[in-house]
Amino acid sequence: MIFAVVSGATFAMDLMSYPPPVDGGNIMIDAGLGLRTTLYSGAKWKIPPLFLHVEYALPVGVPISVGGFFTISKYGTKWTSYNWAWTDMTFGARGNWHWGFDVSWLDFYTGLSLGYTYSKWDKDNWTGTDYSYGGFYYAFQAGAHFYFTNNIGAMLEVGYPYWIKAGVAFKF
Repeated sequence: MIFAVVSGATFAMDLMSYPPPVDGGNIMIDAGLGLRTTLYSGAKWKIPPLFLHVEYALPVGVPISVGGFFTISKYGTKWTSYNWAWTDMTFGARGNWHWGFDVSWLDFYTGLSLGYTYSKWDKDNWTGTDYSYGGFYYAFQAGAHFYFTNNIGAMLEVGYPYWIKAGVAFKF
């Protein structure tokens, strides 16, 4: 009986009963700084992970946004007689579902990102092989926009491969 009541209450929730946090046709831009692991122990950030997201809220009656992203970072260290650094650049598409709650200044979202990542190894005083690679990139994210005005706010996002991202958010 408890299972039937809990299941019924769970499926009785109508996700569309709340006003959408973003209106169809809105353009959202996020820019800021992220935190992720480095690939090698002892490496330090030379350029911390910087990101830019641009999304468009589809005017389809459900709170979905699609868009693109770009990230860049560089980390490295000095070993005995040479310096090395990895430069990572990633770009691609992202899509988010915006969870509507009856709070006009808050926008919770979850989503996926797919794209391409390119990494290059920069080195000084090293005669070994020059490494670079590129490949498929995927990520998932959950985050929130906190709007101070109708158009300007802050954003906070967690997920994979970035543990956390924080920055400014604009909505037009």
